[in-house]
Amino acid sequence: MLEQIANGTGIREILSSAIKEFHTKGPTNLELLEIISLIKMIHPETFSDYEDKLTSVMGLFYKQVQPRSVLEAIYKDLGDAIEKKYGRAFTPMQATAYKAIREKHFYSFSAPTSTGKSYLFRELVKDYDKDIVIVVPSRALIAEFYSVVIDLVQNDVLVLQFIENVNQHNTSRRIFIITPERGTEIFKYSGDFDVGIFLFDEAQISEEPVRGLSFDAFVRRTEREFPNATKVFAHPFVSNPKAQFTKHGFVENYQADSFKQSNVGKIFVSLEVDGSFEIFSPYKDADDIKLDEDIISSTLAKNGTVLIYSSKAKIFDGRHIEEYGQYIEQCQPLDEPEALKFVSMLEKYIGSSETQLGKQSSFIQLMRRGVVVHHGSMPLKARILIENFVRKGYAKLCFATSTLNQGINMPFDCVLIDNFTYMNELTLKNLIGRSGRSTDLPKFDYGYTIVRRENVKTFSSRLSSDVVISETSKLDDDIKNIHEDFTDLVEAVKTDTFNDDLHLTDSQVERIRSANLKAQIKFILDKLIDGEKAITGNQYYALGDSVRRQIKEKLKIIYCSHLRRSQLLSGEQAVLSAAIPLLLWRVQGKSFSETLSLRHSYLTQRDERRKLARKLREGELEQSKYNKELNRLKIKYSAQAEKLPNSNLKKSYPLFPANVSVKSFDYDRLVYDTYDYLDKVISLSLADPICAALAVYYEETGDGRSKVLSNYLRFGTNDETEIWLLKYGFDPEDVEWISAVVAHVDENGIVFIDDLSTLTDEQKLIIRRYV
Repeated sequence: MLEQIANGTGIREILSSAIKEFHTKGPTNLELLEIISLIKMIHPETFSDYEDKLTSVMGLFYKQVQPRSVLEAIYKDLGDAIEKKYGRAFTPMQATAYKAIREKHFYSFSAPTSTGKSYLFRELVKDYDKDIVIVVPSRALIAEFYSVVIDLVQNDVLVLQFIENVNQHNTSRRIFIITPERGTEIFKYSGDFDVGIFLFDEAQISEEPVRGLSFDAFVRRTEREFPNATKVFAHPFVSNPKAQFTKHGFVENYQADSFKQSNVGKIFVSLEVDGSFEIFSPYKDADDIKLDEDIISSTLAKNGTVLIYSSKAKIFDGRHIEEYGQYIEQCQPLDEPEALKFVSMLEKYIGSSETQLGKQSSFIQLMRRGVVVHHGSMPLKARILIENFVRKGYAKLCFATSTLNQGINMPFDCVLIDNFTYMNELTLKNLIGRSGRSTDLPKFDYGYTIVRRENVKTFSSRLSSDVVISETSKLDDDIKNIHEDFTDLVEAVKTDTFNDDLHLTDSQVERIRSANLKAQIKFILDKLIDGEKAITGNQYYALGDSVRRQIKEKLKIIYCSHLRRSQLLSGEQAVLSAAIPLLLWRVQGKSFSETLSLRHSYLTQRDERRKLARKLREGELEQSKYNKELNRLKIKYSAQAEKLPNSNLKKSYPLFPANVSVKSFDYDRLVYDTYDYLDKVISLSLADPICAALAVYYEETGDGRSKVLSNYLRFGTNDETEIWLLKYGFDPEDVEWISAVVAHVDENGIVFIDDLSTLTDEQKLIIRRYV
């Protein structure tokens, strides 16, 4: 049939047959969608005669134009009937899901990417009259949901990326967007919040070996603490969504649907060894169609967008630039003021510089050409800026890792899969779902998926395989088979023994009490806290090496006290040692850019560099000798960030290779690793056990300094106004200027001063929901 399409024979018969099949079965035949995509690509004029009928029988009612046939008129009536019943131009799939969510206590469904799940969720959010909790697998997806939801709802709807009970006098309902790990605070408010629905998006994370435990534990607690709330599980490409009920024993008032409909066609292209491109079919053995054009280059030339799925390692070491330089060169430097404003904001946020040694950022340089990178170690604020940059149409080329697999709504005209490592069936199907934009235009949409020739066979095999999730949870395994790092969590789920105030299990809190940490904590408070404030950076360094070393050692003892083991592995020790200075900088209220600058100074031996520069200025060194001495300075060792505890981390992994000159410093890698330390290590690993130990210490001693230190650890400040503003969801980078225009703030609301004329338009936009 590929040959038939290429020759243009019988294509009208193929299109007529496609219309009949979609009419009777819906657009579930992926091979047929591939065929009609090829016809549209090769024979667009002939295809246009059938396009309106095809979009009608596919149920894409939001694309409908004035009917030109009886068939189109019938489908327009169907679409009008659905819109009249639900008030929206839903597809049949969306209408079925919406009805089930409204009527069932448990609903689990699966649908391919680009079938409108995001639109369905947005419509639920807009007019639901109770509190909503949206549970997503990553902070990247939190950012996307937040940016969408905040524009959908009125100002009296509280929208937060964490759990807080604030703005109580001005809030009609609440929408929380969280990950399972960051959402446990919700259980403190089971008697206060009227949660109507828990929406578990990308619920297939229940299959992940580590995070699946946290996800399943969170699901079970939501049913126990909020038994009247609807629980909705959404997945892509899963053939047995009912498994979510089976594994948790949900047996009443449920519905499960596995939708096969697809709204977007795919054309599959192989990248040959010689750099040429050929169309192939993953569904049938057939002769390939050789293309005379570079499909990536032609997509960019037509102002299209391209996603190159790569590994984090390749992005970190710059190989993505080397291998795909020809396409980067094709992206011309941006001149739109708004696009350059995005670049400027990001450059300021990370503190990069084109002139300072080791502070040049390659991803900032690429962004100036409309080329972006996207991965899990990108700082959250940077990801938000980049995703908005993409949605505004400024990005033409995107290098991304698996973060885009987790539901990030950033579709592209063309997707090249460069990395097949850890590429299971679900990852593969989710990724190619990014290929092809599901537009609102009255046309059939399709996209290109490109794989290297050596991966075609594996790709085709995995594409045709079903994705099945487990019907049992690891929470129900024998406790002896549970990894040591998660034994406390599993036991607490089974016995309902969580200390929600301290964010730990009861057994972990009891270990902290038994550790008798009074001496260690008093020592730290004596050295770090001066009244109601933390000491400054200069005061900290004035303590001397011996005292600073003791502070770090005592912080390690405090952290380890909640664990089932008394010793950390050498790899864990290295990560914890690298994290302590960042934790102390957080106590001193350092911003992200200041933290980057401090870490950069240490790793690149700034003091030694300054001595050499002074000698050069004063004539003690000739330029050639200076260059030689500078080249001898090596980047200091630092362990890569890893979440703790991690009993598999028997050794640490260096952030930079050994014996690399400071002249070759990679600033982007510092940005990514520093964010991982602040997020994964400090916020997710260290803050809870250390703050719990401080709370226990306060109970036993009444020493108020422990509350001061706890505030610094959690919020980076002990200023009451600033803490409240952080609880309201304002970015830490904005809190200082916002606090200057706040007359009063507490859990009930924010009162701003009368005169806000000193604020810029951007600043007014940030606070507009509370003014």
